[in-house]
Amino acid sequence: MTARTIRTVGRWLCVAASVTLLGACASTGMVAREDVGEREILVTVAQGAATPLTLTGPPESRYLRRRGYGAAPPDVDRLLDELAREHGLERKEGWPIRSLAVYCEVLVVPEGRDVAAVVAALNEDPRVGLAQRVQLFETLARYDDPLADLQPAALDLGIEAAHRLATGKGIRVAVIDSAIDSAHPELHGRVELRRDFVEPKRRDAADVHGTAVAGVIASAANNSEGIVGVAPDARIDALRACWPHPADPSRAQCSSFTLAKALELALAERPHVINLSLAGPRDPLLELLLDEAAARGIVIVAADPAEDAERLSFPSSHPAVLVARSSARAGRGFPAPAEEILTTTPGAGYGFFSGASLAAAHLSGVVALLLERAPGMDASSIADVLGRTIVARGRERTVSACHALEAVTDVNVCAVMRAATR
Repeated sequence: MTARTIRTVGRWLCVAASVTLLGACASTGMVAREDVGEREILVTVAQGAATPLTLTGPPESRYLRRRGYGAAPPDVDRLLDELAREHGLERKEGWPIRSLAVYCEVLVVPEGRDVAAVVAALNEDPRVGLAQRVQLFETLARYDDPLADLQPAALDLGIEAAHRLATGKGIRVAVIDSAIDSAHPELHGRVELRRDFVEPKRRDAADVHGTAVAGVIASAANNSEGIVGVAPDARIDALRACWPHPADPSRAQCSSFTLAKALELALAERPHVINLSLAGPRDPLLELLLDEAAARGIVIVAADPAEDAERLSFPSSHPAVLVARSSARAGRGFPAPAEEILTTTPGAGYGFFSGASLAAAHLSGVVALLLERAPGMDASSIADVLGRTIVARGRERTVSACHALEAVTDVNVCAVMRAATR
């Protein structure tokens, strides 16, 4: 990958040649996750009321039973040993999922055995809640031409007018993604909670994709810096479940296991919104966790993988999810700006990006604005308002933060702002 920088808006803009995912102009904390292999499976077993789900270590500790964090109780531990022995598997790591009242364990299938057959046998075992492969998920964005004109995404969404009614104050958005640079001038003081499920002992991890998504949602307004977020007063829960690809730092990956841990923490923390700018195959364990998040009233936003929808169908296929797609492309869900977006990169930088990840971030920001003014709205009500207030921008259509807020407040600001800017 090649890269070059240009000077603009008083700061360095990091730009790079076009790649499939958000690239790493300035990424730290890269970790090769070679242990996420094709021979790993997830198994859950019931953990009854008589066996409380307790945590014995600091929250930032890795979920390894060998280190005592979330260790399986003796009866569950014995059951997992039995399952591993009887099915010829190796136990690797595990943790309790409080929201589902189960203990989840990663097991490794030895070479020479058919993984699908092992999963099928485990699902037939009455002691097992579910068994599935550990699957990989990928973020959905890419670099664009570094010399392309900046698209006025904020104007397309009606942000300036919308901020007269709401700025996301009091709303928390959980960004389940790669590491977010919380020291970035645009994000400083906006990260409410920071947890790393990839490298728990690190304190300085900062990746491009997570930082870019967070910047679209919550970059500060009126701070003499380069950009403004859709919901500049929202707070971010930075839950790192993804890591740079070991062969290409411009790409990011997540696994069923890391995403499940991040979702479980989000369920406990109860943010107002969960942003999932990623996609992968259908995943039974993650489906259960999203079911629980929706039942608890958390609004879930995911990106539509329009270019590879058959292979990367989840989580956008989940019925409770608000799906965001690029306003420049056909597809499912709500159209939002996703092309040539200027946002934050690690190390106080900025970069131009495109892709469905940015559409999801824009939609999460609009949802945060709506929830500030109408706290009782559920995902269905939000979807109804968003669908009724989509506007045309040239040959494209997009959600409108301004018109959506008008719909829930009965305050007319969109026309006033248009008149003021003529």
